[in-house]
Amino acid sequence: SLFPELVPQLPQVHKILKSSDVSTDIDSITSSLNLILKQFLSLCKSGAHIAAMTKTLENIEKIQKCSARVHPQTKYASLLVKILLQLFKLRNLDRKRMANGHQRVMTKVRDIVYDLCLFQVCFKGSDQILLLAKLLKFYFIQFLYEHIAVKVITEKDISLYREDILKFCSDSNLAVPTQIQEERHFNLLTYLNTQEYLVSPDITHSRATILSPQSNTERINEFPSHLSYAVEIEAETSHTEPQNLAVKVRYPGFREVVCQPVLQDLLQDYYQNTVFVGGVSWSDPGLIEVSLVTDYGFEEHEQCLVELYGVEKVWLEISESVQLKIHPRPSK
Repeated sequence: SLFPELVPQLPQVHKILKSSDVSTDIDSITSSLNLILKQFLSLCKSGAHIAAMTKTLENIEKIQKCSARVHPQTKYASLLVKILLQLFKLRNLDRKRMANGHQRVMTKVRDIVYDLCLFQVCFKGSDQILLLAKLLKFYFIQFLYEHIAVKVITEKDISLYREDILKFCSDSNLAVPTQIQEERHFNLLTYLNTQEYLVSPDITHSRATILSPQSNTERINEFPSHLSYAVEIEAETSHTEPQNLAVKVRYPGFREVVCQPVLQDLLQDYYQNTVFVGGVSWSDPGLIEVSLVTDYGFEEHEQCLVELYGVEKVWLEISESVQLKIHPRPSK
């Protein structure tokens, strides 16, 4: 299922990475990722089975494992492929369910909106990279407009987004994709195949690493249910705006709460704050997950995405979560 002329090059790429100082050899990583993405686009163009295309993520993970640390480029390539795979899977769903906006379909649509916002907010670089993020969103709403009979996307939504892309290209002195300029159907695969490269060395990644607390599923933190338990958060951050950060707490049963306490000090590349967790009394201890998130507010031309996602602000996870065991016990 893989193109023969590309397969031999992948082990060679991994060998080169393992034998070099990959923590600084960003050019090797970038060229390797671009090779893998070209392979992926070839599979897409040939109409390969979704399982064959999914192997692209495994190849990106191999590049990541060869490296001494996680590079923004590997995270960027991985999320790009994930989004494209989600779009292809959406296209292959039952047509009747798709047309009627079935609940299962709309759940998948909401997940894609989240990943599109994550792609746009958490990865920065050249204007060309920002344009790709906009084009992914445009292709997505165009697809929904064409395939869902229950009109969640209107022709006006398409027009507003097209105008935003034209303005962005004009302001950034970028070439406008022909199909956008001529108001024709935008073929995302055709556009991607015309790009010399999709991953560049200058990509930055908004992320955070929680230093404290550390995951501990053995120790039970007990407290009376009429009170709260204080969790002091310390984290290293990179390429984030401190005022946009918040803490997400996921309780048992998948209930999520986002807390955004006022920051006393705005520190560069460091986040420190305290959140209070708790609730009604529990019969047994339970696990909570704590992570750092950053916000994305939909722009004026993205109101259709607000309708699809359900709220006007998306909280995007930028850290791994830590697990804590708590037990709000009945008050005596």
